[in-house]
Amino acid sequence: MFPAKPLESHEIVTLIHYISPEIQLLPPHLVASELAFRQSCLKLTPDDPAYLIWPSSDDPQHVVDALESFQRKPIEDLSLDFRTAYTADDSLFAHVELTNELRLVFQWEDTWKIFNFCRMPFPLDSAPRLEHLPIDDDEIDSGEDSPDSYWDSYGGAAADREIDAAEFEREEEKNEGNDSVVPSPAPEKQWLDVDPISFSYAELHPATDPIESLSDRLEALSQRSLASDDERTIAVVNGASEVALKESLRGVWKLWRSNRAMATPADQELFLSVVHEVLEEP
Repeated sequence: MFPAKPLESHEIVTLIHYISPEIQLLPPHLVASELAFRQSCLKLTPDDPAYLIWPSSDDPQHVVDALESFQRKPIEDLSLDFRTAYTADDSLFAHVELTNELRLVFQWEDTWKIFNFCRMPFPLDSAPRLEHLPIDDDEIDSGEDSPDSYWDSYGGAAADREIDAAEFEREEEKNEGNDSVVPSPAPEKQWLDVDPISFSYAELHPATDPIESLSDRLEALSQRSLASDDERTIAVVNGASEVALKESLRGVWKLWRSNRAMATPADQELFLSVVHEVLEEP
């Protein structure tokens, strides 16, 4: 017997209020975990038909059309006598006939939660009542309700426990005549017998004159500082000279161009040729 209760009419009506006259954002406690995971991964919203309709071999547009036709009916006119059928494979499903073309599918997860919209009719292997569903004995955990299930390999089958016991006995017989199962003591550590090496701190770290060391460090630091200062000074002087040269040439060009009626590319070439002549003079 499945650990589920039949789908009640009030559960169906509660869900219908969220889908009619239009689909609203469903509360998480009403949505099956697989459908909620799909909605989250695909970022589906209520205005998307895929929000409540899984892909199938049927034309999804037919399901959408049937759902829209159902949404146009006032909720007050609905009959509370819904025809229901159940199917079971890896999960337990309840199928509710909303119209002769549309069925609403619930999945059992401690409570009934919405899972899908499909076209009618009901699946061929469905049953009108939960107790009429075929039950595969291999899928029933016989150790789940046993008082000793916690200790008996967490609800494992009794046959498995008998096999484990037989294997243990065979191992015990095979090990007869061998050493005791009590572990042997760890071997004692043996130290290498060598003569110690004698040395002193003074031999490894010879003493130095602190005044002489300080003098050498100050002298090296002053030489490095002077060299870096000279390099920065030369760089600043060279940079300033280059700026002054550019400003002088710019002033001569503007003064010469002011005497021309209109500066042309030919004037620029003439000015450059004069500059080249000056540079070529000894």
